[in-house]
Amino acid sequence: MRRVEGGRDLTRESLDALLGSLDPDREKAGVRYEEIRRRLLRFFAWRGCAAPEELADETINRVARQLAGGLSLHADPYAYFCGVARLVNLETVRRDAREQKALDAQARTPPEPEDDTDPRLDHLRHCLQLLSASQQTLVLRYHQGEQRIQDRKHLCRELGIEMNALRIRVHRLRRRIETCIQERLRS
Repeated sequence: MRRVEGGRDLTRESLDALLGSLDPDREKAGVRYEEIRRRLLRFFAWRGCAAPEELADETINRVARQLAGGLSLHADPYAYFCGVARLVNLETVRRDAREQKALDAQARTPPEPEDDTDPRLDHLRHCLQLLSASQQTLVLRYHQGEQRIQDRKHLCRELGIEMNALRIRVHRLRRRIETCIQERLRS
């Protein structure tokens, strides 16, 4: 089970409590665990979440910690998982809205393009335009500035995320841009 921003790792005790509440037989409990996780993945995917795996794991981790703390599940444990998943989804939506607001508040316009004839620059501009405004702003702010480390730390504080999470987001966006440019160069 992976760790999500702000989440905590699943401990051995909470995993044992989770599996024990799903079924006394460890094999059957594992099957029920996988079914619940699969349904949670669909739950988050249907809501358009960017990282359904991480959110499903976070939901499972939270329920497992509550079970280790004494909570007992009744007839349909998925109903409880689904309720926790709704809260995790709501937290994610609110966090994303805060990040969008911070990016919009600090939005910088990209510098005016120079009169270059390099087709790769045109492709770069085109591929940047395919990103949402907040994604464009994030990539540009990440790469602008003279004091990159300080600027990136400031950006992390504005967005309320860790540096590693910022790096991962920008890396994913750069990969999308690079793929787009390569496709345009081939055509």
